[in-house]
Amino acid sequence: MTIKRLGINSLLLLASISFGVFICELAGNLLGLGNPLLYKEDSLVGYRLKPNQSKKRLKNSIVTTDYEGFRIDPNQKKKESEIIVFVGDSVTYGGSYIDDSELFSSIFCANYRNLLCLNSGVNAWGTYNMGRFISNFSLYSDRNPSKFILVILPEDDDLRNLKEFSSLPYWSTNPRYPKAINELLNYALWKYIIPNLKNNKVKEKKDLSKERSIKSQTIKHSWEDLNNYIESSKSTVEIVLTPPKKWFDDYESHKFKIDIYENYLLTLSKNPNISKTCNLYNYIKDDYLSTDFVDSVHLSKDGHKKWAKHIKSCLNY
Repeated sequence: MTIKRLGINSLLLLASISFGVFICELAGNLLGLGNPLLYKEDSLVGYRLKPNQSKKRLKNSIVTTDYEGFRIDPNQKKKESEIIVFVGDSVTYGGSYIDDSELFSSIFCANYRNLLCLNSGVNAWGTYNMGRFISNFSLYSDRNPSKFILVILPEDDDLRNLKEFSSLPYWSTNPRYPKAINELLNYALWKYIIPNLKNNKVKEKKDLSKERSIKSQTIKHSWEDLNNYIESSKSTVEIVLTPPKKWFDDYESHKFKIDIYENYLLTLSKNPNISKTCNLYNYIKDDYLSTDFVDSVHLSKDGHKKWAKHIKSCLNY
């Protein structure tokens, strides 16, 4: 092969790669990738969404944060006389495929003229992040909410110690070009590649009985510590359990765990700062559809509508 021919082939290869990257980047942008929500690290509560963001994401959904980093529905322009703050994990946050107006926190407040709901749901937050946030709220906001509605995912939020930003696949600055490809690769790395590498390690023989005991104690201590955080906050808190899909699909296998969480709620109801507690499972079980979920825990648009309706019912709004 002549040098000239080699040069032409190299240019063709480079052009093909560049064109492929361009097409993939364009497709990613059309899907809503390349412009991720940005987070900031925080030594007290782990991390929070950065303020003053408005981004078009998956399925043309708009994700908006206000000047203090709360997710809001900017269409609900109210001269608020009362503020409610929803605190939770990714279920409450809703994900980037749920528009601001479609969140159960936004739907909850939509028909109240003088009620503003702020959404402080944060991806991967656990009860320690949530408890610290509520008990130190004045450090993060100049507003004085009438109450907090704390939304907890059982056997998930209470199994997380204080989650830190460095252990998560989120962004604190915008990705470099190609942005959409970069975001997708980062997600794949954290979601699939790293977990698979860990699973390829030699598996030790596990003592399942001991593991169950450790898990049970972890959950127990999480609820005890959450109770202490709420008591120290001097704020009014209402607690809602958002049930995982498996509770509906196989009630008999999970009845024992559901009863355990009912006891946790009963114990917390004795806290003077906790005005109401609610296990949404009891309100949704006769109204449940598999399409309420997009996966094992996260909600569809219809799920957010249903959750909003039943949160109102169980908290007597």
